[in-house]
Amino acid sequence: MTEMPTLYNIRRHKPYQNHLVAEFLNNVEVKKALGVNETIVFEVCSKVVREALHEDLMKSVKYMVLFLVKNTKVLLYEGQLDLRVGLVSTEAWVKRMKWEEIDKFLEADRKVWRVNDELAGYVQKWRNLSHVVVLDD
Repeated sequence: MTEMPTLYNIRRHKPYQNHLVAEFLNNVEVKKALGVNETIVFEVCSKVVREALHEDLMKSVKYMVLFLVKNTKVLLYEGQLDLRVGLVSTEAWVKRMKWEEIDKFLEADRKVWRVNDELAGYVQKWRNLSHVVVLDD
């Protein structure tokens, strides 16, 4: 439909190497770090998961975020150039959230996030809500 190999980066012209993601997520040490049962095998496209989530595909869950942010830590993240889940749309609905702490969140500094001294993105955080923007590679 978009004639693009991915909806996660509007400038990407070649498909992701999903086998590398699967290899990484199936690594025993990574599973331990994530608290995932070592017997579970990650699949890029799982028929079981697709069928279970079919009715939920592309439905907003923003109404759940208010409940969650009051009761647990919430991490919102997207790539700077995501087409499907874009930065502008996320920021727009977050600003309209009816959370009593939203003004404090919006006033919180957006901090630089670095990996190995290289700029990787930005993090904005207040209490239980964190928003991470991952920069383009």
